[in-house]
Amino acid sequence: MKHHKRTARKGHSGLLALVVLVAVFGGIAFLVASPMSSHSGVPSGSQDPKSVLAEDAFYGSIVNTQFTESMRGIVKADTNCKPVERGLTNCIAIIMGPDGSEFHFNYSHNMSNQSCLSTGDHVAIELLGDGNVKVIRG
Repeated sequence: MKHHKRTARKGHSGLLALVVLVAVFGGIAFLVASPMSSHSGVPSGSQDPKSVLAEDAFYGSIVNTQFTESMRGIVKADTNCKPVERGLTNCIAIIMGPDGSEFHFNYSHNMSNQSCLSTGDHVAIELLGDGNVKVIRG
């Protein structure tokens, strides 16, 4: 009587499980490390975000004085830039009005999509209905 030896099957199931596990944890790590895209820099109820970003607009408030009318100005400095929540950076731009008045514009933006305002940038400041302002570079 012949004895049949069972050949040991090379188990690839353990390797497959390891690859799947690494892929799952890699995906979770990617999602956790990625900044949230819930803040587009566009106020709710605004027009198409693509057209707003095309005009290089920033949204925020004038913090050193009451702002009452739209005007043009020149950025003298962009200060105090520091990271805040969800991958955004908060800055305070100092903008000189046409009559020499100084406005401190407090705003947050995503640095990977839109660079800070720079010294010498010409901007238009528009008063929004909610008391905030929109600053358009260019």
